[in-house]
Amino acid sequence: MITATSLCQHFLQENFYLADGTKDTIRRAFEYFTRTVGNRTIDRIEADDGEQYKAWHLRTARSKTTANIHLRSVKWVLNWAVEPKKLLAANPLARTKQFRVTRNPVRVYDVGQVQRMVRFAPSDRWRAIVLTGYMTGMRRSEILNLTLDNIRGGYIYVEPKRSTANTWEWDPKDKEIRRIPVTAELVAMLTDLPGYYVTLETKRVARMLDLNSRGMLKQRHRKCPEENFRRTFVTIQRRAFGRQIGTFHQLRKTFTTMMCEELPDFLVMELTGHSSLKTMTYYLASRESHHDTVRQIASRGIKNGPSEEPKAQPQHPVSRVHDWAVSDLNG
Repeated sequence: MITATSLCQHFLQENFYLADGTKDTIRRAFEYFTRTVGNRTIDRIEADDGEQYKAWHLRTARSKTTANIHLRSVKWVLNWAVEPKKLLAANPLARTKQFRVTRNPVRVYDVGQVQRMVRFAPSDRWRAIVLTGYMTGMRRSEILNLTLDNIRGGYIYVEPKRSTANTWEWDPKDKEIRRIPVTAELVAMLTDLPGYYVTLETKRVARMLDLNSRGMLKQRHRKCPEENFRRTFVTIQRRAFGRQIGTFHQLRKTFTTMMCEELPDFLVMELTGHSSLKTMTYYLASRESHHDTVRQIASRGIKNGPSEEPKAQPQHPVSRVHDWAVSDLNG
């Protein structure tokens, strides 16, 4: 019988089209699973193993969210072993429930905060990175893999790249080509930056191409070609606000929230590359203006004063029959 590790490898070989990040998550999930219950054959996996797996995440100081992601990954592969592969009669972890996790409110930046981050950015390149995140909602990897050829006709095109002498292979997360309308000012800011990869330093691009030519370019480099990206962004916020107030990904949530206030949901999904409306709700935040509207609506009845005494409602036929029956019984 096939072991858990072998099942994982077999699954990844057949489903080679999955995103690299998804593959890494599945590998890690099975690594932790076999570390918890052992690399036993899949016919010996039991329902209790799922609970042990969840408990192991908490004992090793991993979050409930991480535990849920890994549990879903293992269950996905086991479901595949049931159907279509028919290696199992049923998924032994089918009844293992995920942790209930409290969803934190979505936070976005206001215009003043974005302006302040742009002001304290260390270079024109970083000013362009922050503004592009705010004005397009592009993911970090999409911005850092942006080339001059992706900027044309008043749009930024998010599209895959193949390995050449001047580029390294890279695919957008959603595996689709998108075009995002941008202002002439942002186009000018991006195209004035030196180099073919507009948001990367020339030295870094040369290093990436060298690693690529030798077959040593790792997936994490493709996703984030900029070294120390997070450290630099945190430094910008500390200079601007004295502390870190958010993440770079929060710029994408800000853009999504702004666009949903003015545009149909399906159009915003097209701009941001979200896979579904449900996914997009995790990027939407309520604004203070929304809260004021709630207060106004809730106070309308109070401000208008008490309404007139309600008129007597006609009695329901069933109630009249009930009253007649009671009076008849009372004689």
